[in-house]
Amino acid sequence: MWFLRSHFRLVILLGSLTLLGGSARADAGWMGFRNDTSGTLVLQEMGNRPGRPQKIFANETVRDTPAAGAARKFAIYSADKPETPLFTGVFPAPADNENVLYVIKSDGKGGLVVEPMKVPAVVPKLPAPPKNPTPPPKPKK
Repeated sequence: MWFLRSHFRLVILLGSLTLLGGSARADAGWMGFRNDTSGTLVLQEMGNRPGRPQKIFANETVRDTPAAGAARKFAIYSADKPETPLFTGVFPAPADNENVLYVIKSDGKGGLVVEPMKVPAVVPKLPAPPKNPTPPPKPKK
């Protein structure tokens, strides 16, 4: 008890910073990949150290929350033939208040087409409580 009393300002400061820091990440945008093909694909981030391969089944969506403004390079493989990539490209990360979904489609020639869909990041608002709530019915005697 003595600790809280003597360090009250510090406790309040740390508590408010925790609340502000937690709400800032809620506004960050995400990027995702949706497999609109009929087969299973493997998505792998490329770079100095390649990322872990991620299987994406038909009509499945995966998403990630990367650092804003970073560009990431991915290779997309068929699960049946993981030795040759069907698509390789750089995908820009979304801005803080934006979500980007990359839709992966077949081009009909054995390759893939990736189409970005940008969606604004919206924090859902809770409905306001009713101003004059109706009182509960009175029990019958």
